[in-house]
Amino acid sequence: MSSCIVGVVNKNDLEKYDIYAGAGYQSLAGFEVEVMVAESPEVLEGNFPGSTLIVMKFKGDGDALKWFQSEAYQTAIPIRHASADTAFMIHFTTA
Repeated sequence: MSSCIVGVVNKNDLEKYDIYAGAGYQSLAGFEVEVMVAESPEVLEGNFPGSTLIVMKFKGDGDALKWFQSEAYQTAIPIRHASADTAFMIHFTTA
């Protein structure tokens, strides 16, 4: 099994968000993760509530939560909160 993190981000301070993005990517060190999407989506219908969609697939079923709760990422979260409105979700896959 694997696990995924999905984030919807509406950036409101690009300079601060760049600092967060650097810290966020550094916090992934040591995890087997594929960043599947980290960009503005092409909306086909309706209104997307953000400027960026993030989808990260972690190899282990508990790895997404371990990363999210890691000290390195917890340090980055306040920067994200100061620079964007966000929602982050976790999904555990069966395949």
